[in-house]
Amino acid sequence: MKKIFFLVCSSLLLFASCSDPKSGQPGTNVDSATVVQNNDYLVSMEGIGVIKIGMTQTELENLLNQKFVLRNALDSAVSWQDSVKARYKNMDVTLFFQRSYTAENVYYMYLIGLRTTDPLCKTTSGISIGADKLQIITANEDNDIIMGPEYENVNDTTTTRSKTRYLISIKNDTGTRRITFNLNNKKVVAIEVAIIFNDSE
Repeated sequence: MKKIFFLVCSSLLLFASCSDPKSGQPGTNVDSATVVQNNDYLVSMEGIGVIKIGMTQTELENLLNQKFVLRNALDSAVSWQDSVKARYKNMDVTLFFQRSYTAENVYYMYLIGLRTTDPLCKTTSGISIGADKLQIITANEDNDIIMGPEYENVNDTTTTRSKTRYLISIKNDTGTRRITFNLNNKKVVAIEVAIIFNDSE
């Protein structure tokens, strides 16, 4: 039985209008004959295509043949996390990094999440840009689901529940990874894959 929990706060971190030939519904295609065929754009708990959670900044720069400028990559930076936009297979992705230490003053940046709005990206069950809440829940009924409205800043001290933006996160079996669908006006507009950190991390 699926477990569904409702969010009470916004995600800290925290993609193609396609039609099911049988149902005519946008954003999903669960026919086994038409499930994602191009692994370059496959969204999974591991990442998107060949971009995998846990890869280092150097590995990603070599893979994508791009140089990233991270503002918080230095040990002197206040924040351990940073993000950068990159190009992958002619689409835009946002990469989220965190600093990891192997010894005192010895560290590297590694990938903890990524986000895309590209229409070519789909999950293994065919969920993509344009899907709605029911389609996401139906396609992931055997997984734990966390969902609720996104919160927006009213001012420096006050937030309010968004009337148009909604988040649905699908957790893996171990509770260490998530795929989050960002909805606006009841339709998916972006997909994120990320690590779930516990309180001790």
